[in-house]
Amino acid sequence: HMSERMEIERAINLFIEAINRNDSSRIPLTDDVVMSGPMMAEPAVGAAAVRTYLDETSPFVAHLDLKKVIIEGGSAAIMVNFTGINGVGIEGAEFFTFRDGKIASDKIIFDTRRLFKGAN
Repeated sequence: HMSERMEIERAINLFIEAINRNDSSRIPLTDDVVMSGPMMAEPAVGAAAVRTYLDETSPFVAHLDLKKVIIEGGSAAIMVNFTGINGVGIEGAEFFTFRDGKIASDKIIFDTRRLFKGAN
């Protein structure tokens, strides 16, 4: 059996790959996963809702680069760099919790003002 840390690393890597491939189907999610972020009016609750949200938004992310991973117990924080299809790069963080090697929650934090830079 893989260690909890290895399971968490694997889940994070699958998450990053999924965003870059515009295909959320391989992300290990709990049935009751909750995802929230600055661009979301309300959290996405449940695996189906989270996959739908990711499949609708990942085409607008040209590339997601993983910069740093900190794993502590059943939680992880990652630093990422989003490059939008408009070429604007945004640094962000995501805070995950895990259960049985699956993502149970993901809180996305980034400065949305960068999205509108030069767009006017």
